[in-house]
Amino acid sequence: KGLITKSEVRTVSIAKLRLTAPDLILWDIGSGSGSVSVECSGLIHQGRVYAFEKKSDRVKDIHHNLKTFGCKNVTVHQSAFPQGADQFEKPDRIFIGGGGKELGQVVDQAARFLRPGGVIVVNTVLLETLEMAIQALESNQITPEVIQIQVSRSRTMPFGRRFQALNPVWIISGSNTTKADQ
Repeated sequence: KGLITKSEVRTVSIAKLRLTAPDLILWDIGSGSGSVSVECSGLIHQGRVYAFEKKSDRVKDIHHNLKTFGCKNVTVHQSAFPQGADQFEKPDRIFIGGGGKELGQVVDQAARFLRPGGVIVVNTVLLETLEMAIQALESNQITPEVIQIQVSRSRTMPFGRRFQALNPVWIISGSNTTKADQ
């Protein structure tokens, strides 16, 4: 419950990752159920996805979902990020779907691993973590673009349908293209 990035939000987040080549390296930090890793796996089928998740029950869910969807290019790493991150290929793209109170530090650490010209995307639902993400990106010379997405889904009523709003999500994204220019 609450671990799966809603499909509408996931679609926009993945679009912001700009997965324009099939051989990119993606880090999915705070993977939850692995829904982003699963979808990105097929889009970068010649590349690699590294899913970082610290909670063992969630890691089991990720492995189940990877098996269910036949994902062969995903490696799951159970740890609190950035522990062990230096053993993996540096990413071209980073998605951060978790971090809680430590989100600012997670974004800061992740940005330091990002290859020149790379893209980072952060999803958050709290005002406090929105500000943490923005500050961490800016401190790493990444200019953040912030969008808010609000999804409402139809619900059947006795005489028709109504819309029920889901929690709004901020999607913060940016690229370290200035590093590529240096």
